[in-house]
Amino acid sequence: MNKRNPVYDHAKLALIFLVVLGHMIEPFILKSRGLEGIFNFIYLFHMPAFIFISGYFTKGKLTLKTGLKLFLDYLVLFIMIQLVFVAVMKGIGIDQYQFLTVQPAYIYWYLFAMFVWSLMLPAALWLGRSVKVGIGLVLLVSMLVALGAGYIDQIGWAWSLSRILVFFPFFVLGYYFKSRGWIIYQVFPRVMALAVMLAGALIMWICPNLFQFDLLSGANSYSKIGLNEIGLIVRLILYLIQCLMIMAFFTLLPRKPFIFSYLGTKTLTIYILHGFIVKGLVAVAYFNELTVGKVLLLPILAVVLVIVLGRVPVRFQLSPLILKNDKRNQKNLGKVS
Repeated sequence: MNKRNPVYDHAKLALIFLVVLGHMIEPFILKSRGLEGIFNFIYLFHMPAFIFISGYFTKGKLTLKTGLKLFLDYLVLFIMIQLVFVAVMKGIGIDQYQFLTVQPAYIYWYLFAMFVWSLMLPAALWLGRSVKVGIGLVLLVSMLVALGAGYIDQIGWAWSLSRILVFFPFFVLGYYFKSRGWIIYQVFPRVMALAVMLAGALIMWICPNLFQFDLLSGANSYSKIGLNEIGLIVRLILYLIQCLMIMAFFTLLPRKPFIFSYLGTKTLTIYILHGFIVKGLVAVAYFNELTVGKVLLLPILAVVLVIVLGRVPVRFQLSPLILKNDKRNQKNLGKVS
């Protein structure tokens, strides 16, 4: 029986904390340059790192069974969460989200993107084998497509297409590391990893207008964020920085389990539920006034949400329930026969 590697649980735990903290900070970023800087620093690496982990643990193969699991665990779940979220938002007076739209509501684009990435990777690998090229070239092509997509204004928020293309290279990179047997948290010594993280923070402080959220989110074309001529170069530099930040982030994680390590296995539940809570706080005007007390409370609230939501006895995966019942039915049918 294979033991879980606690480093990856710690990575998911740290990243889901940053996800929650980022969404708690977001309503304040127009009121504080300091909070905007922290917010952008979080977005510099936390989504690429999460997507890297997702790619690292993906199978890279598509069968009828894996296709059904993807359909249930991501696409069907995405549709269900979207419907519930929009209904709840309308119930609490937030009308910016609509039922019939091609733009995923709020943070739940990631579920749809995971469904698409998990289909794109096997297709890209199959195409690579057909023309006799390796995973390294598949990674390079995914980067070139992402860089080129920034010049097409029609690729944007709709269906999260821009984000799907921009972040797909990190998904492929995760699978590439796994296929090569590389260990990402052993690339750097810890001192160098800390230096890389500090350098990333320094870059964000020196160039706040260059590496802005509109670029970090991956949701807009170059022209829409004012980078018509240098957009490709800026995104290429950003990719390099993000890859270094991902490796540094993993290197700095604790290697041994501790009392909250299990929360790293509960990230889907935390991810889905915290969006409702953040928007609930928006509805009750919690973020209307910025105070020092509220700023200091943000990381505490994020920690509490991660711990509390991580203990909610709800599993947002449909395939184990449905496929398990299907196996039971087949087994009972076999007994009857």
